[in-house]
Amino acid sequence: MHYTLAPNLHFCSIGERSVFLDLSRDRYFLLESAGEDRFRRFIAGSANGVDIAWLAARNIVTSGRGKSADSRSKFEAPQSSLVDRGLPLAPLAHTTRAMLAQVAARRMVKRLQLADILAKTASIQRGGEPENCLQVLRVAAAFHRARRYFPAIDQCLVRSVAMKQMLARQGCKVDFVIGVTLPFSAHSWVQHGPVILTDPFDLVQAYKPILVM
Repeated sequence: MHYTLAPNLHFCSIGERSVFLDLSRDRYFLLESAGEDRFRRFIAGSANGVDIAWLAARNIVTSGRGKSADSRSKFEAPQSSLVDRGLPLAPLAHTTRAMLAQVAARRMVKRLQLADILAKTASIQRGGEPENCLQVLRVAAAFHRARRYFPAIDQCLVRSVAMKQMLARQGCKVDFVIGVTLPFSAHSWVQHGPVILTDPFDLVQAYKPILVM
């Protein structure tokens, strides 16, 4: 029988530890050392029956061949940030739209689990090519100016969801990324190819991507 990573489960390795994001339960978690060893053997293809049974009992793996390709497989590692380059001053009208988008995203974050937020965000994607999108600079500048009027501390998820959705409605494809680090901390941001739109490069560089959409 074949086994695969459980649906809605994402992970990344940081040193000798695996960090998991369980979208079905809206939580992050680590395994204790024995469980970590079992999971390492699983991803290396050397797990035995006892390992598989232990992981399956904890809903980490499931029988079957199916899991879609890792969302990070085509992800471009960040190389620079528009914030570091210096963004132009956005018109007030554009800034207002960025703030309203964040108000709507904040309500969504309070009301829905992360899996539902991601599904709703993905459903409004209208295509478009990242390298050809002319709206990126305008939207990034608007969100950057909005920080003067809209609280930015601990609002990375709200800001990232709002920017991803706004650009999606304009037909522009960008990456929404969630990253983690140890000791545990999580952060989300938006990228246009290898260029970060929401944060300074040094901030994002500290995090290992665990989910990309």
